[in-house]
Amino acid sequence: MEMNELAILSKKYLAGAASDEEKDRLLRWYNAYDEHALTAHLTVEERETETAMEQRMRNRLMLATAPEPRVVPIRRRSGWKVAAAVILLVTAGSSFFVWQSGKKQVLADKPAIIMPGGDKATLTLADGTVVNLDSAGTGVLTVQGNSKVEKTTHGQIVYKNEEAEASAVTYNVLRTPRGGQYKITLPDGTDVWLNAASSISYPTAFAGKERTVTITGEAYFEVASDVERPFTVKVNNMEVMVLGTHFNINAYADESTINTTLLEGAVLVKTSSAMRHLNPGQQAKATATGDGIIKVGRVDVNSAIAWKNGYFSFEEADIPTVMRQLSRWYNIEVKYSDKIPGEIFTGEIGRSLTQEQLLKVLSQAKINFKVEEGRRIIIYP
Repeated sequence: MEMNELAILSKKYLAGAASDEEKDRLLRWYNAYDEHALTAHLTVEERETETAMEQRMRNRLMLATAPEPRVVPIRRRSGWKVAAAVILLVTAGSSFFVWQSGKKQVLADKPAIIMPGGDKATLTLADGTVVNLDSAGTGVLTVQGNSKVEKTTHGQIVYKNEEAEASAVTYNVLRTPRGGQYKITLPDGTDVWLNAASSISYPTAFAGKERTVTITGEAYFEVASDVERPFTVKVNNMEVMVLGTHFNINAYADESTINTTLLEGAVLVKTSSAMRHLNPGQQAKATATGDGIIKVGRVDVNSAIAWKNGYFSFEEADIPTVMRQLSRWYNIEVKYSDKIPGEIFTGEIGRSLTQEQLLKVLSQAKINFKVEEGRRIIIYP
């Protein structure tokens, strides 16, 4: 495709005026372009402009043309470190990594061997009964006091109740396994997304002047506003207090810090030795035990909640950081044979890849490894 024709079709697509045939032509071009031929004649300033325009178009093309059940959501971040002027379109079932050298890797579809994680969880009721939500049908699961627990057709848990007396309030626990995730709507209307190997304990009705829940692992909250009843999340010795806001807490036991990232509103992060207010775009890093705050700074919030939106996002991450996230989602065990390799990675991977596809990505990243018994990966220097 000539550059003039590409520019015309690009502008039409960005304006929402491209026909289906023109969208198909753009998609075919993106899957077979020659990066050097496209950019060699451009100045640095023109390449930056071309990159910005093409990335906006790619995001829309992916959503408009990829088969919906297999779309791998990929988000762009400000400050993306890449040497190439054009980023490859991420088609359904594929992924990419951008290395520090700017080298691109593309992975084609392969037959599934071990599938990635999905909507899996158990619900422990107040009487100790455990409900496997994977196999539970839709509709009302149980009634506890004034609370009705329902599973929707979209596979999430919703609590519906009237005001209950404090003495009638009981507690439930939602747990996701390794390789699982789940969404729940709490009795006050707060939406919570649990990442793999996580849990949330909460009352079946919020009585009194406070709303308090306890989590392990990682959770993203969109808190229902209620100025009369603050919402508090407890994790280890730390508390995050809000009235109504969107934030993410990463508190896995195998991570070195507890990270609270604020997207909207305002939160107060409180430990036994410190207390800090967060503004949107800020992240508080607390000690792993939650008894002290290490630092507060600005971060890329889209990267912090990438897991919720269907992809992994890494920014100058070492191999252990990458492998910890992958091991939780794919329920694999990672071991190191000797010295841990020192490579640093920046990039994004869709969470819909099969394990075989994922291993191909690691191989292309020049990570030395072997697979034992299907779910154990040994990393070599």
